[in-house]
Amino acid sequence: MRHRLRDYLVYALGRGAIGVAAVLPQFCGYGLAALLGRLFFHCDRRRRRYALRLLRNAFPGRPDAELARLGAVATGNIFKVPVDMARLTRLLARGGDLRRVIDVSQAQPLLPGNGPYLALTAHLGSWEMAAAAMANIAHEAHGIARVFKNPLLQRWILANRQRGGLHIHSRRGGIQGLTAALGRGAVGLQVVDQNQRLRGVFAPFFGERASCERAAASLALRRGYPIVVGMALRSGFGFRFRLVAVPPFVPVPTGDKEADLQRTVGQINDRLEAFIRGTPEQYLWIHDRYRTQPLPRADQPRTQAAADGDD
Repeated sequence: MRHRLRDYLVYALGRGAIGVAAVLPQFCGYGLAALLGRLFFHCDRRRRRYALRLLRNAFPGRPDAELARLGAVATGNIFKVPVDMARLTRLLARGGDLRRVIDVSQAQPLLPGNGPYLALTAHLGSWEMAAAAMANIAHEAHGIARVFKNPLLQRWILANRQRGGLHIHSRRGGIQGLTAALGRGAVGLQVVDQNQRLRGVFAPFFGERASCERAAASLALRRGYPIVVGMALRSGFGFRFRLVAVPPFVPVPTGDKEADLQRTVGQINDRLEAFIRGTPEQYLWIHDRYRTQPLPRADQPRTQAAADGDD
């Protein structure tokens, strides 16, 4: 009984917080989020260290002071994403027109026509809006994300997403649901720019070896699915976006699975990097991208270096 009461209380508080964030004037909600993000960047030495390492790789030769300013602005944008989520949830719950807040005209002509494909993005701009926009275009899209611990809040948020054609699967075992949806002709969505603690593919990310997501590349190689890389970039200060993408590509298997995976992940990373370098003030630089590394000795089993867990 105590757990149920706690769940209801967290659910009520969560819905209340989302409601308040959704109705606040944009200059208040987004202004406060940007300020908190900048403060977080300057106060958290560990995260700032991660950011500067990644920024130096992306922009070699730029002074650290300039990179630190860029990292602070970008962290402010990342703190705006929960506000995006609150406003998106309210918009979908009320049956609002998503295309009033996101322009898809640049990306839509580049997307494959009929048939399944994989749409991949990064923690750039607003990945929440990218997923919602892709579902709006495709009418049915399936993604993988962390779930809320509160089952009531999770159910309510997922129900709102499904009204817009977006179906979210848990990260634990979610690839099976995503694969099944692709088999029915739906679009598969994944955010693929973060450190993979287990079974990652090691490939350059801004010139330094990183453990990268393998599922999307593996699926595309096995099934011949096209891969589209795109982003929902923030237009201006608040709840306005534009969906951008590059032309799709279909990875061609050669029979060498490891080499094919390396090549395909490299092609994905090249596209991600181009978007990130083009809009660096909207990227999640504070992630420890290079945390997991291969074991240094060649005679040890082919597993990744132990890590305590993803950020």
